Amino acid sequence: MAVATTFGASKIDRDAPEFAEGVALGRLLAEHGYIVKCGGYDGLMGAVSLGVKEAGGECIGVTLEAFDRMRPQNPNLSRKIVAKTLYERLELLIEGSELFIAQKGSIGTLNEIFMVAALKYGGLRPDIRIILLGKHYKTLNCFDENFKRVVEFCDSLEELAKRI
Repeated sequence: MAVATTFGASKIDRDAPEFAEGVALGRLLAEHGYIVKCGGYDGLMGAVSLGVKEAGGECIGVTLEAFDRMRPQNPNLSRKIVAKTLYERLELLIEGSELFIAQKGSIGTLNEIFMVAALKYGGLRPDIRIILLGKHYKTLNCFDENFKRVVEFCDSLEELAKRI
C-alpha cells in the first residue's frame, strides 16, 4: 500500500481555514488508499489524522520522546511510533513514503521540506513527489530554480486532488 507523509504546523486554531483543509487532506489521502504518516501531535497533524480516521484510513503518528512529555496525545492515530531523537523522527517520517505534502508550518515544517527536497535533488530518492500546498509557498522568494524543479506547488486542495 502507498504511503504519504504530511507536514504542517503543530499549533493552529481549530477554527482556522488551514485546520479544515488538513481534515479534508487526511480524508482525501485515505480515500485514495494511502497510509498516512504525520508528526503525531495536534495542529495540522491532528487535523490530518482526524480526516484519515473519519475516512476509515490508517494514520501513523511519529512523535519525539522529549516532546511526548509536554504535548497532548493525539486520539486520532491508528498507531504511534516514538523516536528518541529529532533525526530519527525525521528519518521515520521519510522512510517508506512516496508522497510528501506540506501545509503551512514553521521551522519544523521547513526542516522537513528541505530534507526531503535534498534527498530528491541529490538523487537519493528520485522517485518521490513533494507537494507544497498553499499559495503562500509561491510567494517565498528564497527558492531557486533547482528547488522548484524537485517540488510541486498546489494552490488549493482541489488542485491537489486532481494530481494524486
